Amino acid sequence: MKIIIFEVRPAEDGLKEISGREPRLMAKQDTLESRPEIFRRNHLVILPIKNGEYVIFKDTDHRSYYEFNPDLTSLPIETHLSASQIDEIETLNLSSITSEFQAIDYANIVSILKTYTDESNLCLTIRGKLRSGSFSITLPDQRTPILINGVQIEIDSGFEGSNGIYIVEAKLGRRQDFHIRQLYFPWKDRSSRSIKPVIPIFFTYSNGLFYLTTFKFGENYGDIEIIKQKCYSVDEDPVLTISYQNLTDTIQADPSEPSFVPFPQANDLDKIIDMVISFSEELNTKDAIADHFEFDERQGDYYANAAIYLGFLDRGLTQGSFTLTSLGQDLQRCKTRRCRNGFLLFQLFKRPVFRYAIGMSRKSDNIGSIAIDDVSAIIKRFDPRYNEITSRRRASTVKSWLKWIKVNIHFEDDA
Repeated sequence: MKIIIFEVRPAEDGLKEISGREPRLMAKQDTLESRPEIFRRNHLVILPIKNGEYVIFKDTDHRSYYEFNPDLTSLPIETHLSASQIDEIETLNLSSITSEFQAIDYANIVSILKTYTDESNLCLTIRGKLRSGSFSITLPDQRTPILINGVQIEIDSGFEGSNGIYIVEAKLGRRQDFHIRQLYFPWKDRSSRSIKPVIPIFFTYSNGLFYLTTFKFGENYGDIEIIKQKCYSVDEDPVLTISYQNLTDTIQADPSEPSFVPFPQANDLDKIIDMVISFSEELNTKDAIADHFEFDERQGDYYANAAIYLGFLDRGLTQGSFTLTSLGQDLQRCKTRRCRNGFLLFQLFKRPVFRYAIGMSRKSDNIGSIAIDDVSAIIKRFDPRYNEITSRRRASTVKSWLKWIKVNIHFEDDA
């Protein structure tokens, strides 16, 4: 397998002028999907090895990325009782978390991190951008080690306890995969000069839930395995109990699907909520949304349109921009996961496809069990814009949203 080492000099190569982006950020590629098309097509990966110097290599088995399989939504949710009077803190609560740092700090305040690590005392000792020391790594399918020296690494948070040093890589919104460099480089660098064991943790916050995964790295780059995983809600039952009959009696369904926005193609309802909660003047375009959640521009457009479909966003005055609706503002003010999920469920019941699909699923005693062909027929019935092929594609989103309802909503009428 051939590898290519090259040096980036923006002043000479003009990469910044051509792309409009910093070369360092172009090489970031933190998820499989965020890679350029030529990288995806040829199974290529890029890694920094010195300040301004990179290596590109072929990684057919994607060992440079960890893919969560099954995804994080399959984890059982544990209710964590906060160890402090979190309600007395005005400047940080579940409704105001819009950054990775805030999510980690909140988890620390309510003692999620202590519970997860089994540490009675944790001190935040590392945070921010650093320069690594020198260490060598062996790339997948390579025998000759490569020297890493003085690359920029960013540690979202590092905590020290009696039993170890915990390096935390944090994300807003669940990820299907992530570039292991984000944990491996800080772990490798810190391990070379620490007496205590260095423990890498991937941390995700999404719609009131905290997901933590502890990894163990092997001898070579790409050797990685999970040794522990947990999902926590804080001080509340994560499942909303509500009457199906009351919903159908009080919420009037639209006669047809809205024609001013495409039928949804965004599968993660929690991520739609995350996007609305985080929405600001800096996060009001599909490009900004894509950068924030680390997926491509197409997905940024899908998620913004899904939020419009649900009534939380509207189109802005300038091309490609969005604005927050009054309902979106109400969603931002929610202080609990159940409040947000209730808002979302009410909006789903206004849309005939989902109202009808939920009703059909309940009759089979299994929300989400409805067949793709049946979902496709429902879409064509209420949204004549779509033919058989397109409606079947959109049906996958309906199935994903029904799965979300099964996990997060309990209809008390079914008891």
